[in-house]
Amino acid sequence: MREQPETITSRAGQGRFCGRTWNSQVLHRPGLDELQAELYALTHRGHRGDAEHYARHCAGARRVLELGVGHGRLLAPLSAVATEVVGLDREPALLAAARRSLRRTQRGAQRGRVRLVQGDFTSFELPDEFDRIVLPYNALYCLLGRRALARCFARVQAQLAERGQFLFDVWSADRFQHSLRSRRAGHRDDGAALVSLFHRGQQWDVFEQSRLQSARQRLDVLYTYVPRSRGASVQIRIEQRYAPSGELERLLAEAGLRVTAKYGGFARERWSPRSEHLVVVAERG
Repeated sequence: MREQPETITSRAGQGRFCGRTWNSQVLHRPGLDELQAELYALTHRGHRGDAEHYARHCAGARRVLELGVGHGRLLAPLSAVATEVVGLDREPALLAAARRSLRRTQRGAQRGRVRLVQGDFTSFELPDEFDRIVLPYNALYCLLGRRALARCFARVQAQLAERGQFLFDVWSADRFQHSLRSRRAGHRDDGAALVSLFHRGQQWDVFEQSRLQSARQRLDVLYTYVPRSRGASVQIRIEQRYAPSGELERLLAEAGLRVTAKYGGFARERWSPRSEHLVVVAERG
């Protein structure tokens, strides 16, 4: 049974870009607008313990690269423990939200440790090597095929410093596939509001609708934000291709990345095919 919708309060902020130019592929097709980016940030706040997990593994690192930086949720904990943090994302509106977040939440010295760049997971080329590269909160599943995964892992391997680590987490496809085999009806949404939030002076109810194509390992999700008082509904579509742990480990190995730890949660729980999360630490090797 789904829990009752929770209420979240937000306040939109303003800011300007702070950073430098990097050699990276920029996507020119339209993406999220400002309102969509704000609503996305309010409904994608990570998992309990994930910020602490990434900060723990990045403590003392000279350079950290976060792929899929989004609205900058992890920038504060990462920049508190590392000398320099670079955040990469392909969505301009999310990068703008990250810049606003930096201005609101960080002092000048800490904010100066952060650089933001627009680019693609599969083709980024940055001038420095990194001690840690992190790809949190299911962002790996935004790569919609094995070739895209392989290109991403190859770029990670190329940008890692010697003895550098690559860290990521996804919801466990092993567990999901097992649940599909156990249920004749397959995957269904229950139709209830996922969450209720307050933003820009009004209440929004958020609904989730998913489309499963198990033969292609696709689970695409449509979020619909319905205002209670005024204005039109807002929709955000997220395309996902999930991958079981064995597939990910094979592709990592082919890219020259060796898995050194695999957890079922952010408190280093032992992983099993029934774990809710897959939390991976890999190294060049």
